[in-house]
Amino acid sequence: MSDADINPSSAEVAPRVHAATLPIEYYHALLAEVTARGLFKRTYWHYGLTGGIALIGKIASLYALSLSDNALFQALNAIAFAFFSVQIGMIGHDLSHGEVFESHEVNRFFAMMAWGLLGGGVSENRWFHKHNTHHKHPNHIGHDPDLEIPFVFSDIQAARWSDFYKKWFFPYQHILFWISFSFLYPYNIIYSVKYIFRDFTARSMFELFLIIVHLSVVVGLPLYLLPLPVAILFLGISFIVIGAYIGIVFAPNHKGEEMLDEDEEFNWTHQITLTRDLHPTWRVFYLLGGLNFQIEHHLFPTMSRLKYWETYNTVKDFCARHELRYHQTTWLESMREIHESLKQEARTWSS
Repeated sequence: MSDADINPSSAEVAPRVHAATLPIEYYHALLAEVTARGLFKRTYWHYGLTGGIALIGKIASLYALSLSDNALFQALNAIAFAFFSVQIGMIGHDLSHGEVFESHEVNRFFAMMAWGLLGGGVSENRWFHKHNTHHKHPNHIGHDPDLEIPFVFSDIQAARWSDFYKKWFFPYQHILFWISFSFLYPYNIIYSVKYIFRDFTARSMFELFLIIVHLSVVVGLPLYLLPLPVAILFLGISFIVIGAYIGIVFAPNHKGEEMLDEDEEFNWTHQITLTRDLHPTWRVFYLLGGLNFQIEHHLFPTMSRLKYWETYNTVKDFCARHELRYHQTTWLESMREIHESLKQEARTWSS
């Protein structure tokens, strides 16, 4: 048994210390440097290639529904369908951030198509406002909507929950967290529809139309082309894998990192110190849609994901010069850090 098993405080999780902060003029200087190097240049060819592969892959998967009613074949097809669906969704993420086109309106329109029609049948407008709020205050309790989940990573977060929750949920949260990934996709569909009906506009009605078309195709085709048990298998696996894939893309970015309490002042350097990067390889870059460069993404959210390759050494050097924590690790190690953080809080509040 390790020290971490005996004493939760000794577990190797992200340090709970506040890093130095810098005036905003330092960020302006860093921004000017990367701008002067042409790192905000658009990369249309990259998005055309990546988006084309994802779209062709998803269409091929839908076509494969007509090729066989073999359960194993369609189970593997469901995994492929989920993979390409999330790939399209990650391009929707970049479009919503304004990374692809010069025009904000053009980016938002194609983002709506990617999110609602081609990717997952969810509301881009809901995601846009929620995610932009997160970008302004990552891991800032009471300000970051991504923290409004029933899992806690710090004492200050845990204190806001009831004793009943701490007794019956927290002791198992380090296990339930991973299981919850399976429900992320239907959760986002349900909350997209609820968001649309709370905000009746021409845009929201068009989004609802796109969602209905998307779900009619991805649910209707398997039910029409396959025997009912195989169709249910295809849909079940695809929905679970979409949620799991979304979870393993976004969880490593901030979960298990240091957090700020609600009344603590947020400084621009917290975009760096409350965030985690993953060691870059081309495989990781493709699978995670460039979000392995999460620190660079938070500093320059309108920069094309491809340009983060040329940016991250500049950011690392900046952090080294100014003694800012720059946390970079592997994907597997990030999963371990998240698990240990959840487990530490579970032990603290169930003892």
